[in-house]
Amino acid sequence: MLSVLAVFYRDRGNAKPLAQSIADPYIRVAGDYLDAAIHNWLCSEVGEDRLFYSREFSHLVGGPKWVTADDPDTVCVRKYLGVKGCGDFTFVLYLPRWVLASDEIIHSHSHPARWPSMSGYANFRKFASIRNPIDIIHSSVFSINALASEYIQRELKLDEHQIRRELALNKLTNPEFMSGLTAFLKSYLDEFIAAIDQYDYVMRWEDLIRQPVEEIQRIAVATGEPATAEYAERVWGELDHRNLTHYHRHSFRRGVLNDWQFNITNTHLKLFERAGFAAYLERFGYEPIAYFDHNDYTADQRLIEDHIRKGQPYSEDLPQDLITFAFNKTNFAATPRFGFKHYPRQGAIEIERSTLRDDCLATGFIDRIAPISEHLFRYLTELGVAADAAAAGDESRLRQLRDRYGDLFPRKDSEPAPPPSAAAARPELAGAQPRLVGSRSGYNIVCFAGVYYAVPQSLGPMDLGGMDLSSMPRGMLANRTYEDALQAIEGVLQR
Repeated sequence: MLSVLAVFYRDRGNAKPLAQSIADPYIRVAGDYLDAAIHNWLCSEVGEDRLFYSREFSHLVGGPKWVTADDPDTVCVRKYLGVKGCGDFTFVLYLPRWVLASDEIIHSHSHPARWPSMSGYANFRKFASIRNPIDIIHSSVFSINALASEYIQRELKLDEHQIRRELALNKLTNPEFMSGLTAFLKSYLDEFIAAIDQYDYVMRWEDLIRQPVEEIQRIAVATGEPATAEYAERVWGELDHRNLTHYHRHSFRRGVLNDWQFNITNTHLKLFERAGFAAYLERFGYEPIAYFDHNDYTADQRLIEDHIRKGQPYSEDLPQDLITFAFNKTNFAATPRFGFKHYPRQGAIEIERSTLRDDCLATGFIDRIAPISEHLFRYLTELGVAADAAAAGDESRLRQLRDRYGDLFPRKDSEPAPPPSAAAARPELAGAQPRLVGSRSGYNIVCFAGVYYAVPQSLGPMDLGGMDLSSMPRGMLANRTYEDALQAIEGVLQR
């Protein structure tokens, strides 16, 4: 759904407020600074070959995010890293809430009742998505997170289907783990249902899979700008069964309707029934719980039930590091038996759940990164004020910001220029010129006003500076970064 809305945003020529456009490059500086600090310290402690930290988290707001309960002007962003042979941990980065607008579509991953009730978003259109709750549980046990994906890419040559199955069987045969997943989802759904009337539109995942054109048209109507069937089909052509992340190569598992029926067993269905899933299924228009005939079980269902009956979770034939990294640490209600360690907030970070066997590594991380995170929080708070002033024509605050936080902007002759000022943030303010930055497979990649355009060479010479980019020629692709442009080109070539 986020991807559908992002395509709408792009194609309709939507533009961020001027202050946000000015601030975005400075936000990227903060993300690069934090990312470098984390990598440099951990590599010095454990070595680069043992550190696993997906570049999905390098973006400052990269990771699941939510508005904090006690301060509506602060958000949390969860990031995740691991050390080979030592364990892993999730940590929360605290940021000023306005920084979320660096994404085209402002979004949150939890606390569905908190988000729509905030006065700061009173004039926003609000969207949410839902899936069959049983299928949500099933999908979570088969999912491979960004950290596990990083490990698989670097360390393993195994078939992805085999890895997913082995990890899923271990989880499906562990009743305590499945209870934790169920309890977490129940808590979310109870909160969501209580707030659902505050959302402008709720998309069902199954409707998008079954009738993508019609569902995309319904989403378009909810945004206030209806779309034709031809346009909706073109949107779906960009998204249909594709991995929409950058560095997380295993985030996509081909969606098959009702494939949970091949792995979920009657034991699980009883657990869901006790948790009150029948009401959720009815509320969202799904079929009620129906128990299986044991004679119709698949081979995996029989295997799962056999392990549950013996009280022996399936032991996967995979490296222990992968098992550790792939374990769901955030979308289930953990009991003390799982042994996670928590390190309270210092500065603007908090270690949420840790399996590190060396406490010194966790405390050392806090000691090193907490002051940096607090430094960045102050910088971003001041940046919000400076960007507003620059948008109104006063750039003095931006200059003062760069002077005060010069350590965030290291310059050498070989390094790129600092982030643009207000005069360069929009082409109409400074006469910005298109710049050819690369080419790939019959496309030129042109950077113009902070956007990276993949331009088919077959279109011939063109002047982006004089073009109405709200109605780009067919085949041109607009992207936020150079790497996004490369990925977009690859996606076109794979069709």
